[in-house]
Amino acid sequence: MRAAMACVVIAMLAQGCAGGAAQSVSGGPAGPGVPSYGTYGAESYFKVEWQADERAGKPLVSGYVTNQWGVPARNVRLRVEALDAAGNVTASYIGHVFGYVTPSSRVYFEVPVAAKAPAYRVTVLSFDLIQGHI
Repeated sequence: MRAAMACVVIAMLAQGCAGGAAQSVSGGPAGPGVPSYGTYGAESYFKVEWQADERAGKPLVSGYVTNQWGVPARNVRLRVEALDAAGNVTASYIGHVFGYVTPSSRVYFEVPVAAKAPAYRVTVLSFDLIQGHI
């Protein structure tokens, strides 16, 4: 099992996982000429669901990150991009998924945004594997 996980991690690194290549976790294609930089291949490991929301009259993006992988993670960082009607990025925000995102778990997050937007794109920027599981 340990050797299999090590092979998966090595394959991820060989594909550029740590390089931050353009990749959207979900939420549609990037706007014209605007790449969405997140962790390459993260959509294979994490499912991200979100919605525009509000708390105390202030806009935010809330949702869940589901670990679809067999390795626990922590320090999951998200980028929330506000998009205009044409799909262009108008603002970008960094958020965190607090706690551990263990295999098959679904963890809630909220990212405050300055103003409501017609649409959003959420990507996984980075995460740390929990030591002892590779």
